[in-house]
Amino acid sequence: MNRKPFAKPMLFGHRGSVVDHPENTLAGFAACLKNRIDGIELDVQRCKTGELVVIHDYDLKRVAGNPQKVKDLDYAQLKEFDVGQGQHIPLLEEVFALCKRDCFYDIELKSEGIQSDGLEQALFQAILKAGLSDRIFVSSFNPVSLLRFRTISRHSIPTALIYADEPSLPRILRHGFGRFLAKPDYLKPQHALAEEALRLPYQICPWTVDDPMQAKRLLAQGVMGMVSNNPLLLTYLFND
Repeated sequence: MNRKPFAKPMLFGHRGSVVDHPENTLAGFAACLKNRIDGIELDVQRCKTGELVVIHDYDLKRVAGNPQKVKDLDYAQLKEFDVGQGQHIPLLEEVFALCKRDCFYDIELKSEGIQSDGLEQALFQAILKAGLSDRIFVSSFNPVSLLRFRTISRHSIPTALIYADEPSLPRILRHGFGRFLAKPDYLKPQHALAEEALRLPYQICPWTVDDPMQAKRLLAQGVMGMVSNNPLLLTYLFND
């Protein structure tokens, strides 16, 4: 039986507060803190010089108009890019320094293949250094990366498998079948798959739920969290 990471339903801001700030930026995370959102969801990968950087895509084309890949750039180069409103790609340690213990963190491992680049080990060490083990959840679309993190962390930090019914994903991963390899503690299905996922013996935290009526329905059906692009719109559903 899987452990239950959530004692009560929790709300996470997807990449911060993207309705009014650039994604995965300190400004967006600060907005979540200001509005007392339970947690922030963010993406982490390693750049060429090994730092843990907070960015979703593997290249800079969408967020900064540059086709270069994150893994090919030093952090000194990465931090020069403006990703909107004068914001820059932060280091994970900067996010930890900003948010401290004032929220929970859903950290998505961004790993393209099955070979390790040291991301999982580096993330675990960063979590330990920050003293935030009890405030963090780690998730990924990549079941191999997720299993690697679980092994490195000795199952000390809750993990979640993310999945969606999208052509961009291998067919075998579209409905959460990667759970048999990753052995996660809970599941993060795309919101359209949430009701299907609720039939499984896991806690469920769907993404991205932006409609209050849908959020209310899913909470009534038993989801234990959700990730939203507009978390402020849903906060009233999560207030005690």
